[in-house]
Amino acid sequence: MAVASKHCVAHHFNLPFSEVLVEAWSKEQTEVHGEAPAFGVLFCAADALAHAREILEIVRIYARVPVMIGCSGGGLIANAHEFESEGGFGISLYYLPNTKAEVVHLPTHLFEGERIAEGLSQLIQGQAHSANSWMLFASSESFTNESWLADWDKATGGRVTIGGFACGVYADGRAALYANGDEYNEGAVALSLSGEVTIEPVVSQGCRPVGSPWTVTHADHNVIHQIGNRPILEVLRDTLEAMSQKEQQLARGNIFIGLVLDEYKQDFERGDFLVRNLAGIDPKTGAVAIATPLRVGQNLQFQIRDGNTASLDFEAMLRDRVIQLKGRSVYGACLCDCIGRGSSLFGVPDHDVSVIRDIIPGLNVGGVFCNGEFATVDGRTLLHGYAATLGLFVGV
Repeated sequence: MAVASKHCVAHHFNLPFSEVLVEAWSKEQTEVHGEAPAFGVLFCAADALAHAREILEIVRIYARVPVMIGCSGGGLIANAHEFESEGGFGISLYYLPNTKAEVVHLPTHLFEGERIAEGLSQLIQGQAHSANSWMLFASSESFTNESWLADWDKATGGRVTIGGFACGVYADGRAALYANGDEYNEGAVALSLSGEVTIEPVVSQGCRPVGSPWTVTHADHNVIHQIGNRPILEVLRDTLEAMSQKEQQLARGNIFIGLVLDEYKQDFERGDFLVRNLAGIDPKTGAVAIATPLRVGQNLQFQIRDGNTASLDFEAMLRDRVIQLKGRSVYGACLCDCIGRGSSLFGVPDHDVSVIRDIIPGLNVGGVFCNGEFATVDGRTLLHGYAATLGLFVGV
């Protein structure tokens, strides 16, 4: 896999906001590249929200950016650094050869009722016809669950999608979404790519299975009552008691449920699960609630999240993808990292971008810390938790 590093530039700007600095940087990109990028991305921390529209205008004019997308984030990413608490804003420009980008706002009302896929199809039909991949950022305030992602797949034909839920950074909990020169606080924004470059996703959830897999035998929507005909809370307690003392300490506050993605597999390993929080526990009934509806007959396994597992998993996933992409050019990347990762998980700063740049030297990366990450796995766009979701912009 060959890295064409000059096709992506990413930069982090600190506050106080300087129109002069942003304008100078934008002009410099035009002078260096001599052409307009396919699209640009703006990610803003809370302290930069008031300047977002001005930033968009400056970059669009002086960097000659035809299309822009972006959102608010709990942290920012640019090349070798993860800016978890520094604030400011990040701009990424993608100079992708023979590639067209288009952006659209998807208002909240499209995701209501029983004909969601049809409504989405009507709005994006012009883009969906030629798109080979998508970027998608949404306001979590606008959605009560992730079931709409199945409708998104129907509307897009199951094309690869990466992105995430924007972090609510306004005082009232609202998030910011950007589409060209406009800001939205509801729904979602989506960018389609068509032409000679597409997106190849790398997803690492950073959890490992513990205990044994179990079959759901009694569930009501998102509440699990029994697995293996036993109360799920009873099984969880037995699983924890069977662990070593060190493992039990590690599991405190870090125990999750992994729903099996491929029910046809006989053995399940790290990466075979859709990981979900334990949203609620009822000690009286022994029931556990998660954020995702599930059904009787579905398989699950308890999971533990820890920094070492997350690190090894991301490295393994990325190395596998590099092997798969042998012979193709990569022009840049966008990393959507969970706000639960970073230094709080790994104990050191810049972990995930360091892994990326060690395995793919010279690759420029822009990105954001999200409140839930989107990525397509085996033809299904899913909401992932505690994940590193990396989109590689790769030649078709």
